[in-house]
Amino acid sequence: MSSYQKELEKYRDIDEDEILRTLSPEELEQLDCELQEMDPENMLLPAGLRQRDQTKKSPTGPLDREALLQYLEQQALEVKERDDLVPYTGEKKGKPFIEPKREIPAEEQITLEPELEEALAHATDAEMCDIAAILGMYTLMSNKQYYDAICSGEICNTEGISSVVQPDKYKPVPDEPPNPTKIEEILQSVRGNDKELEEVNLNNIQDIPMAMLTELCEAMKTNTHVRSFSLAATKSGDPIANVIWL
Repeated sequence: MSSYQKELEKYRDIDEDEILRTLSPEELEQLDCELQEMDPENMLLPAGLRQRDQTKKSPTGPLDREALLQYLEQQALEVKERDDLVPYTGEKKGKPFIEPKREIPAEEQITLEPELEEALAHATDAEMCDIAAILGMYTLMSNKQYYDAICSGEICNTEGISSVVQPDKYKPVPDEPPNPTKIEEILQSVRGNDKELEEVNLNNIQDIPMAMLTELCEAMKTNTHVRSFSLAATKSGDPIANVIWL
């Protein structure tokens, strides 16, 4: 057994409680200060938890955090900035990058005979498939044009064609017409419990006043004929939802 282990054996059977009872209040306070777990590197902790209390003075007054922050801000503004050890002279080191000039290759202008241009302009998808297969240009046609030509049964050469990229002409889709519902008339009909009113459609009406929409929801509670009530895209939020469900 080493000498260090022998020294430890002396303290194995020591009664810690007995030792603590013999300590004075000052010694207990000092021991408590030594046993406190501090983390001086953690900047997220307040100063009181990053270092031990090193003064015995009592506080001169209550802590005013706002006044302390104002004082620190004022001190930071009044302190003069320290001059740089090496003044900045504006000297630039190194060479700026200059992109080398490159010659842009001129595009080769291909001119066709007028008869050939006219034939290509009026060629069908099936004929373009045949031309693409003969020339070996397999990416000239899109898959949709290729399959349309295959289904038509007019294509002659169907080997080696995967896809003349021509844009498809799509029909323009008009915007939906605005909602013709008149809020004032609907409100009066709902209040009067009109038998002919079974559906209230307020979808996509963005300028409904919130007060009128609330009145309409309140009147809907006593109406017995309305079976459908639509409020999509009307900017109705939680207040309207509370009126409907409560």
